[in-house]
Amino acid sequence: MIQNKLFRECLSQIPVETRKEFDFIFYVAEKIVTIMKKKSISKKKLAQKLNVTEATVSNWLTGRYDFSLSLIVKISEALGEQIITISVNEPNNKNVNKVEEISESVK
Repeated sequence: MIQNKLFRECLSQIPVETRKEFDFIFYVAEKIVTIMKKKSISKKKLAQKLNVTEATVSNWLTGRYDFSLSLIVKISEALGEQIITISVNEPNNKNVNKVEEISESVK
């Protein structure tokens, strides 16, 4: 994930909860990069699809952005592929995948 040794050392000094947030942000950014490479989608093309600047996409891809769920959904739609899967604990303690239900309701 994070290749820079100094950055990893600095990150290790950050409180665990904050580090988890960074890990999530970098996971999402790396997943977007992987999908873009797989589908040969450039930063410019993704920016055009989402009506944002190429600089904004660059910020997303380098982990300098705190993703909201709505943005993740928009990026997923633009890429034509799911970025993350969200599971919700139901009251009866069953772990239920809600992404398909949400995706279907959006269509």
